[in-house]
Formats: sequence, structure tokens, C-alpha cells
Amino acid sequence: MPELNMTSPEDFVKMVSSAKVYDLGQPYFNGMPVHPEDPPYSMVIYRYHEYTKKLFEKVAPGFSDSMELVITSMHSGTHIDAKCHMARDGMLHNGVKAAEIVKHSGYTKYGTEEIPIYVKRAVLLDIPASKNLDILPPRYGITAQDLEQALKLQKTEIKEGDAVLIRTGYSRYFTTDKEKYLHDFAGITEESAKWLIDRKISLLGIDNLAMAVPKPFTVHLMFLVDAGTHVMKSLYLEDMARDKAYVSVLVVTPLKIVGGTGSLVRPIALVYEGKP
Repeated sequence: MPELNMTSPEDFVKMVSSAKVYDLGQPYFNGMPVHPEDPPYSMVIYRYHEYTKKLFEKVAPGFSDSMELVITSMHSGTHIDAKCHMARDGMLHNGVKAAEIVKHSGYTKYGTEEIPIYVKRAVLLDIPASKNLDILPPRYGITAQDLEQALKLQKTEIKEGDAVLIRTGYSRYFTTDKEKYLHDFAGITEESAKWLIDRKISLLGIDNLAMAVPKPFTVHLMFLVDAGTHVMKSLYLEDMARDKAYVSVLVVTPLKIVGGTGSLVRPIALVYEGKP
């Protein structure tokens, strides 16, 4: 790749334009897998063209429009958790009492609007590939040694402030086998969670919904409450793994839902000819 002057807007545009873009988001659809205790995702067409054509015929003859109504939580499909999403003994990050910052309309602190826009160097850890597998065994708990082995085989390193994306292989079941996706997933453990947190990563992403086995709630609390680190779940990482795109620039733009506990997201990863 030719040397670029990154103070030049033109060169910056050239660099971004030459990047391969990976879509890390899963589709949202009726019947999609969500946590059994969460409200289901539901979308219906609220206004039809046949109706609105008549509605607007006096002011705009021939014009019509259509729109949908979506009912869901912000933890359906590909999403990011806010720091108010989970608590331990009623306490959130930095000892904030959840009961003191909640209103019917949302949380007054740690809401979704406080989640930053992420533009970060990201490292993909393809755990199945490091074991010569296509997918991890059901309910497999990823160890710290597994993470280290993947880094070594990929010849990558995690730097402070990086985002880390973990592939288990289970994202393939999101659209094909709801029960398998929700119940057979592999994930990180308390040990590997601590290993990641100790490296002071800025964001964790994984390709399943529950994130961890056998104690998903405990691991969530380690990130959200103890470390104050946001987590993304239900990512699609198969294309990056296929291309061995282990290092990328990750872009995540959460919705500004004031007082919310999370956000639906469609993250992208950019991979350049040179090193990001």
C-alpha cells in the first residue's frame, strides 16, 4: 500500500474507500431467537400504500407511503448492553444503586445514550479455527489458554483499549436453528473473562446471545458492573473468520435511547491493505 499522508482528507478518503467492509450484524425478523424471558421481536406493517393513497389524494394525488411498527427490547439480535442492564445485589458500576436512578421512563445514569460511538482497533479470536474445528462443541467453555493459543496461531496481539471479537461458530444457527442457537452455544468462562478484563479491552463482542458458560450472568456482571466494559452479542463473524481478517477497525454506533438499557446495533469492521 502506498504511503499516505493522513493529514490529507483526500488520502484518508482513499484509505477508507479501499477497505473491505464486514457486516457483523444479524438480521431482525419475526420468530428470531431472543432470550426466553425477553419480549419477542415483532414487526407488522402499520400503514399500507392502498390506505395512504386515499388519505393523501386531496393534497398529493397519486402519493402514498407505508411504515412499520416494531415491538422489541433493545436486547434482541445484535445489540450492545448499557451499564444499567444488570446489577449485583442492586448495585451497578462504581457502586451506583440501580433503584436510585430508575424511573418508569428510563435510567437517569448509565443509559444507552452514554454508550460511546466505538471506532477501535479490533482483534478477532477464532477459537474453533485454533483447534482445527469449524465450530466449538456444545456448551464448551473457552479458557484463557484457548485465547492465548488463538493469539499465538493467528500471530496477533491484544493492546490496551482494543475491542475483542470472539468467534465460537454458533452464529450460523441464528437464522437456521433457534433452539440450537439459544441452548447449545459455547462461550467464555469466568477465567477467560478475567483474562480479557485484565488486558483492559474497551469492548467485547461475541457471536452468541448468552456470552458465557456455564455462568452467563456472573460473566456479564464482571464486565458491566466490575469493569464497566460494554459487551456486544449475537454478532456475525463468519465472513471475517473465512478471510482470516484477525485485525480490523471496528465501528459501532449505538442508538441514543435516553435511559435505555441497551441498543440494537449493526457494527461493521474495516480491513485495509495496510495495518489499521
